[in-house]
Amino acid sequence: MVKYSTGIFLMMLASFAWGQSQNLEFGDAKKLSANINSTAEELMPLLSRDGYTLFFARSLSPSNTGGQYAGSDVWASRYDATSLEWGKADNSKFTMNTADNDVVIGINNTGDILYLLNTAASKRTKGIYVAKKTGNNWGSTELIPVEDINSQQFLGIFVSPDQDVMFISMKGDDSLGEEDLYVSTKNSAGAWSKPKNLGPNINTTGFEIAPYLSQDKRKLYFSSNGHGGSGDADILVCDRLYDSWETWSVPHNLGEKVNSRNFDAYFSTYGDSVAFFSSNRGGNADIYSVKMMKPAVQELVTDTRNYLTEAEINAKAGKAIRTYTFEPNSALLSEKQVQQLMQLAAAFAPYNNIKVHLVAHKPAAAASLEIYQKRLLVILNQLKRGGIVGSRITFGVERSNATSISADEQVDILFYK
Repeated sequence: MVKYSTGIFLMMLASFAWGQSQNLEFGDAKKLSANINSTAEELMPLLSRDGYTLFFARSLSPSNTGGQYAGSDVWASRYDATSLEWGKADNSKFTMNTADNDVVIGINNTGDILYLLNTAASKRTKGIYVAKKTGNNWGSTELIPVEDINSQQFLGIFVSPDQDVMFISMKGDDSLGEEDLYVSTKNSAGAWSKPKNLGPNINTTGFEIAPYLSQDKRKLYFSSNGHGGSGDADILVCDRLYDSWETWSVPHNLGEKVNSRNFDAYFSTYGDSVAFFSSNRGGNADIYSVKMMKPAVQELVTDTRNYLTEAEINAKAGKAIRTYTFEPNSALLSEKQVQQLMQLAAAFAPYNNIKVHLVAHKPAAAASLEIYQKRLLVILNQLKRGGIVGSRITFGVERSNATSISADEQVDILFYK
């Protein structure tokens, strides 16, 4: 084995790679009190922007509209700033609750509008609903049509507070396996676009559910059983790239402080200080909170991974091409390069203990990172198409000594254990 030093890293793609999502630390997860959790099932926690009302869904409760074996109801708890405790949860002020499944899927910035989902096995879902607050109570709901929502199986939605983008978990005609994540945006006329699949960087042959967009609209949290991890479903996060709603970094697992060997999902945050999520690690599905912290910034100087030798790589893949050169200002691969990448991926796909590190070389004279980020994403997606799961791949940009932007620019593919 040899150690490979990538020299001076310009950055680990602060707006691109998993390194940004990894820039989160968590305290110990704490189960909320019996004022919120019960012997029933508590799911989908969402905190109002003022931090004082926690909305969630409760199912299998005899106090639900329609009884214990009807659908889920919207419940809420108010935080008491004097006692520093959550109050007893209540569902009586939500006239929108029915015998179907009723859940809050978004809250506007001022806290007086709820976005809701109402589903039942016996009817087709035509869109989402809004309810406005009048005094201390919530009024009737109004349907907002959304084209091509598929509710034949599990359906989950999150609507941003300003209601300009929503993320949908469903099994559509173009899903890669079970439920996939989709995005829909609102146009200038106020209509929602047809949901678009977020692609294989996020979606797998397993399920991807419970999407949540951070308040700054830069991070997408979700749960999946298709990216590996601790157990049944793990919570992951990825970063938005190029201000696009369709391009995201490789998902990063939130780790053992959040995830357990059981089902963990419905992660939502309040700023960057606290998060809530649901887990059945204690038996029933309950709501937990966890503190979020930003670690001190550490400068990355060298790469100390133990990389495979040339002989070790050749033994598995022959003399495969592992350096890909691009034309200046281009992120396009030739047909031959695509074929070479697919062959390389196929050779290493069965070896789950071997990981991949991509290094994009950037001339010092080049000011923008965008083209180098695109090159990494293009190669990453080809490797995933060839069978290497995204959780095995890391990447970064290395500043070269070249002084001309037109100098040869390339991406190296390295393997390590």
